[in-house]
Amino acid sequence: MAEPVPYLMAGKLLRGLRLATLAIAVTTLFGFALPLLVTSSETYSSLTRQALAFAILTVVAVVAGVRILRDEPLGRPRWVLVVAVIAAAALATTGIPAAELMSEEEWSYGVIGWFGLLLLVDRSVVAAAIFLGGYTVASLAQLALVGQRHETADMVVVTAIMLGCELPVLAGAMALRGLVATSSAAAAGAERVRTAEAIAEHLHADRRSRCADLTAMSIPLLADLANGSADLGDERVRSAYAVAAARLRRLFAEHDEAADPLLHELRACLDLAERNGVAIYFGACGAWPTPPLAVRRALTDPALRIMAYATSEARVTVRGSAASVTVSVLADLWVGEPAGIDPLGGAAVHRGVTVTRLVDGPKVWVEATWRPQG
Repeated sequence: MAEPVPYLMAGKLLRGLRLATLAIAVTTLFGFALPLLVTSSETYSSLTRQALAFAILTVVAVVAGVRILRDEPLGRPRWVLVVAVIAAAALATTGIPAAELMSEEEWSYGVIGWFGLLLLVDRSVVAAAIFLGGYTVASLAQLALVGQRHETADMVVVTAIMLGCELPVLAGAMALRGLVATSSAAAAGAERVRTAEAIAEHLHADRRSRCADLTAMSIPLLADLANGSADLGDERVRSAYAVAAARLRRLFAEHDEAADPLLHELRACLDLAERNGVAIYFGACGAWPTPPLAVRRALTDPALRIMAYATSEARVTVRGSAASVTVSVLADLWVGEPAGIDPLGGAAVHRGVTVTRLVDGPKVWVEATWRPQG
């Protein structure tokens, strides 16, 4: 299913926001921080810490950049990278004299916030805001701890400038995430409507098909009953009505949920004869693939018609394997069957089903076999 246009646009905008954040973070790291680090090397109390902090941020930028360029989520490494950024900030601020924390030589303060956004803006706006807030509070606390409270005003000004650049990114991310959520809900709603329409169309077509089957089976016989032309004293007429009734039962069974549709529908075909006093032995052995509906009708129709003519007893068996399914019936038919009357006349025919019939006096044996292709 194609995604709706608003959803696609929101996804592209979110990816664009991630790319823009990556570009800003990398630019501040190499365009702003690196020159300060190189030109102020004599100022730092520990140049090794500064170099290590810069190296950590470089690795974070590479790892996150590869995922973003591939349009992949950061996944579990996200939190490892966040910890790495915090460690880099700690190394950078402890590797410079306390008096220089608010000087230009302290290169990390303008960089760390962008790296926090880089790692968290696509995950959670709240998490990104907490990171920025926590980093700001930690920086102010560090000034107080090292005895530089008089620099607090300067830090507030610098922080206001930095947050003025970073918070609009958060606001944009919040708006885009809201757009994605709205688009996703709209897409899900549209999909539910389409699914409901498809189900309704299927049910309507199914009902029309069942109605057509009922009409073909029952209307002529009902019409004969209505106009009095049906001779219910004729065994053949009663058998015709028995066949129609059994087919109706099978039609209803075809729409039931059953573990084995073939056995379920075959039992429906035999039910009426059993109610009329025919002793039925029913057995099944083996395992077989579920035949299509048309094949199941062709397999059960011989048994259905034979049972309409059965008088006393019948034996019905189903044997199957992966290669074939066979339904066989052995039954006593009513005595005096007129010449030319075929109990299998009008049975469903399928080119994949082979029907064999043997007659020995009143006994009739019929076997229908289906061999799946391939």
